[in-house]
Amino acid sequence: MLDFLARLFRSQPRLAPEAVQSAFRDHYRSFRALITANNNALELMSATEDMLRSGRPFGMAFVRGEMTALTVNVYKMVRSLIALSDGRYQELDERFKKITDQIEAILSRQPEAAGSAQILDLTVIDRRVVDQVGAKMANLGEIRNHVGLLVPDGFAITAAAARHFMESTRIQDEINRRLKTLDVADLESLYLVSTAIQELIAAAPLPADLDTLLHEHYGHLAERCGGAPAVSLRSSALGEDSQHGSFAGQYRTRLNVAAEAIVEAYKEIVASKYQSQAIVYRQQRGYRHQDVFMGVGCLVMVDAVCSGVAYSHAPEDERSPWLVIHAAHGLGNQVVDGSSAYDLLHILRESPHTVAVAHLADPAAPCLSEDQARELARQALLIEAHFGTPQDIEWALDRQGRLVILQARPIGAPSKEASPPRLQAARSLVEGQTPLLAGGVTASRGVGAGAVHKVTCALDVLNFPRDAVLAVETPYPEWAVLLDRAAAVVSESGQAATHLATVAREFGVPALFDLPGALKQLENGQTVTVDATARRIYDGRVEPLLEAARHRPNLMEGSPIHNLLQEALTLITPLHLTEPDSPFFKPVSCRTLHDITRFCHEKALTEMFNFGHRYGAKDKSAKQLYVVGMPAQWWVINLEDGFRPDTDLTTPFIRIEDIVSEPMLAIWRGMTAVPWQGPPPVSMKGLGSIIAQSAMNPQLDPAVRSRMAGRNYFLLSRHYCNLSVRLGYHFALAEASFSELLTESYVNFQFQGGAADERRRRRRVQILGDLLREIDFRVEIKGDALSARIEKRPVPYLKERLVVLGYLLIHTRQVDMVMDEEGYIGRYLDRIHADIARIRQEMNEGDQT
Repeated sequence: MLDFLARLFRSQPRLAPEAVQSAFRDHYRSFRALITANNNALELMSATEDMLRSGRPFGMAFVRGEMTALTVNVYKMVRSLIALSDGRYQELDERFKKITDQIEAILSRQPEAAGSAQILDLTVIDRRVVDQVGAKMANLGEIRNHVGLLVPDGFAITAAAARHFMESTRIQDEINRRLKTLDVADLESLYLVSTAIQELIAAAPLPADLDTLLHEHYGHLAERCGGAPAVSLRSSALGEDSQHGSFAGQYRTRLNVAAEAIVEAYKEIVASKYQSQAIVYRQQRGYRHQDVFMGVGCLVMVDAVCSGVAYSHAPEDERSPWLVIHAAHGLGNQVVDGSSAYDLLHILRESPHTVAVAHLADPAAPCLSEDQARELARQALLIEAHFGTPQDIEWALDRQGRLVILQARPIGAPSKEASPPRLQAARSLVEGQTPLLAGGVTASRGVGAGAVHKVTCALDVLNFPRDAVLAVETPYPEWAVLLDRAAAVVSESGQAATHLATVAREFGVPALFDLPGALKQLENGQTVTVDATARRIYDGRVEPLLEAARHRPNLMEGSPIHNLLQEALTLITPLHLTEPDSPFFKPVSCRTLHDITRFCHEKALTEMFNFGHRYGAKDKSAKQLYVVGMPAQWWVINLEDGFRPDTDLTTPFIRIEDIVSEPMLAIWRGMTAVPWQGPPPVSMKGLGSIIAQSAMNPQLDPAVRSRMAGRNYFLLSRHYCNLSVRLGYHFALAEASFSELLTESYVNFQFQGGAADERRRRRRVQILGDLLREIDFRVEIKGDALSARIEKRPVPYLKERLVVLGYLLIHTRQVDMVMDEEGYIGRYLDRIHADIARIRQEMNEGDQT
């Protein structure tokens, strides 16, 4: 209390008029710098939250850039307030540093490869070591050691080994340097950087201890096999084959590797972390490069008669009773890269697993007998039951007739269409339209349209335009580098089990495969609509289909980068300081950057309001606006050129005719456009709500004197206005800047409070938010608090919205008390809409005259 009284009666020594003017200019300069930084900070917070919710891919470059810009602007606010207050609020520096240090600790957090073992034998691998060997090898160990099914013998070279290799080479800094400036959208640069990094890794020597361990474990494997076996080396990166991302086909696999080539093959797999399609995939799925440690599986090659992929559940139909098997003679890589003919079998999930042949490449030589297909179905369901989710399983049948499981990963959620009924209705509208092509296999559901771009070589890839339809002969995994920019995919061969199909489903890109002759029938540059679900390709854009098509999924949600930004935002966007009269409205209570901006903004207004009193300058003091018929008192502070030059500044009053601030006059026009008729009639229930709220919060009791009572004031210049309003139990803040530069033109609005209970207050701000959205404000609502903004629009456009905003400021007060009376709400909205329509019509007519 003593501190408050000291501040209340504190004043500066009397200064000469020139010194007062100089001090005011300094204060105004600091105030404008603070307001500019505040607007920048709020825009950055909003943009970052929008990006987090949007599902659009972003990387750490975006996060770092936004955080740097945000902290710079908040720091400017802190320093500007300290300058405005003649050195007070120094403790804000400490709060700012503490919060930004916490944010930096989150963003700088580095993943650690668990464990120290560099190689683990398959006999000791299961899900408990997934953070050492990656999900692919962990799942394989789980199937071998806990499900009891046959898998190839082998071992895993752990993520710790890859980390040891990269640290020993000391090339990681050079890799990071090249990646830092990489623009993934520039495909030529992407390929050049990717190739250079892979060559760096391939040329680096393996640490002697890892080289020795690798050959020792291969020797033990050879002893168990009774000779030196050919092996496959397969990526098993941390994050691969997980619920968040399959990484299907993004890394390299080497088959039939001899003993003397193991080291070279291992380095090649590690280097494939930086393949072009893997770099793009990580960006689209929200992984930092350092989030991925490359584990590698070394497995004995299976002498396969046939192999393929089994889905324990149909990947694009959660309700299907069928299990789906793709099979091809020889090695299974022919199935996943779509390069060979295949058998397609549908098998009932329920015993006795009836087999329905959907397609045979050679009816005289099927890959699997019915008994073998049933046994594969039984094993697939065992794996699904063990992991608790539908599985995408790679398998092989060896020459002894044994089924060998090579890989298992979650299928992932099927691609979903936004509105199947709408799409069905849209398809009925185009039934009479003859498609260019029909048939094929739905690899990924959905509808997309764009210009056809055929890709048959590397040059075609480099020239691929955004939002084009990718047309290929074979759906190789390396085409995944283009999925982030493709509207749809069409392939002459392939099926739903290919790696490209898996990634297309993840990315939500419609894909239609197995359309022989498609490249001949489609012309480069020809605009087509691909309805992958209905297996049709139409000439031109079919708008009914496109309007009903599904939206792309949120690929970022749950990713490492998404989670980092989400955690950082807990120290940025929540607002805890909402009541300036609260005893807790002080620097030490600032828990987020938003709290700091709120505190700085409020105190900056107070400092400008009190300048005239502190310096004994009447012309710089707040003037009471002389008006009749308006609720409450209104005060005006002229920051620069907001009054007429001949205005008498020696009196404590100001007339509206003496004000030339364009934003303020627009607000005032709206406030006075329709006379306020007083508060709405309150029911006993509404009155009880008011009494209850006042009892719970003494600051809402009109009998308790608040320093904010009647504190409604404008800070203004000719092209700027900041209005702080306290009408009854409501607090509002409106700020506007007019400029010929669109980047400097904006309107901000904040609203909070009310006398009714929280439910009614929330309903009131929802209605207010809807009204503001109707006039193009961007609105955000949290609880009973509303914030709205328009920026980068011409002055006449903003002026019209300000007039409406001024009207709403007056005519939405106290309606929270009747927010449970449906009849009144309807009549109230009808009146509001009628008033706004009339006000806007009068403005337009005035502009025309």
